[in-house]
Amino acid sequence: MGRRRKKKQLGSRRKRMQRSARLQSAASWLKEYGGKNVLRGYCKHFGVDWRCAAVELKQLGVRLDPEYLKQREITEQELAKSRQQRRAAQSGEASSDGWYNYSVPLEAYLGEDYAALYAMEHEFGT
Repeated sequence: MGRRRKKKQLGSRRKRMQRSARLQSAASWLKEYGGKNVLRGYCKHFGVDWRCAAVELKQLGVRLDPEYLKQREITEQELAKSRQQRRAAQSGEASSDGWYNYSVPLEAYLGEDYAALYAMEHEFGT
C-alpha cells in the first residue's frame, strides 16, 4: 500500500466561478461595494483580468469611462514591451558577439557549455 497524498484545498469559491455564476453573485456584491475603483475591486474579488471585469460590469449596467479603459490598454502594452526588452537583455540576445559569452573555445569547454563550443567551432571553422 502506498502513501496517501494530502488533498489540496480548492481556491476560494468566488474565484472558481464561471461567468454566469459571477454575474449573479456580482449583482449583490455591487450593492455592498464601497471602494473607489469598481473595476479593480471586481478584478480582485472575483480573480479575473481587467478586460473580463470590464465586459461583465458593462453587462451589469455599470458605466465605465472609455478613456480609462483605453489608458489601461496602452499601459499594458507598454509594460509588455518593457518586459520583453528586459528579457532580451537578460538572455544575452543584445550581445554583439553571438549568443554565447565566450571569446575562445577553451573558455566554453571549461565552462561546460558544449552548445556554445559547438557553435563556436562551426563559426570559426576549427
